[in-house]
Amino acid sequence: MNPFTVLEISPDASPEDIKAAYHRLAKRWHPDRYTGAEKAEAENRFRELAEAFSILKDPGKRLTLQQQLPKPQPGAVSPSEVESPQERTPEDWAAMAKAAFEEGHNDQARALIHYAIRMDGEKPQYHSLLASILEKEGSDLRAVVKALETAVRLAPRDVESHIRLALHFQTLGMAARSQRHLQAAREISPNHPKLRASAPKGTKNQAAAGQKGKLPAPPPGLLDQLKDLWGRLTGKG
Repeated sequence: MNPFTVLEISPDASPEDIKAAYHRLAKRWHPDRYTGAEKAEAENRFRELAEAFSILKDPGKRLTLQQQLPKPQPGAVSPSEVESPQERTPEDWAAMAKAAFEEGHNDQARALIHYAIRMDGEKPQYHSLLASILEKEGSDLRAVVKALETAVRLAPRDVESHIRLALHFQTLGMAARSQRHLQAAREISPNHPKLRASAPKGTKNQAAAGQKGKLPAPPPGLLDQLKDLWGRLTGKG
């Protein structure tokens, strides 16, 4: 694969030209715009674009590729291919998804993390990142919950995902599920910073009730505090 050919730019393209070409072509070939056989082709093109951009945005890799490309000779045709880079791993695609998400390119981030999950769906951090992307997009809350539930299934002691699920279930009006995840988080990490709240009177009685098989009610105002904290963390508060 020649990254310059994939992005339809010349080998002497500037970093700004490279970035602009990537975003233009990524928008054109985003898998969400296609269905059926065309979707499969779009996914392949989208992966190639992401891989090419990942290579060329690195100054060292870009210089190495430029040096590998033979200088055109009169009457000769320059080869369009250079040595292919090592096959990308799920971790590579997930890292690219995270970078795209941090740069605010949610569409690209979502497509990339979906591909990482298709390659390896047993990594809880991939599903947690997908949930973060969907949260930022304001997508269907149930899709967010599904991603977080998968993360918790794969990593039952993931406190952050339990807390996020508690908040989202509260928003969906599912108080019992919200309470279960909040209680799970408190049992895993009682001193977690996001779970600190002054205990009201009657806490001992609540703990006793929990030992008898009943989930104790969260301290008054705790969910509100968590909502506020989560809003500030996600920029929605």
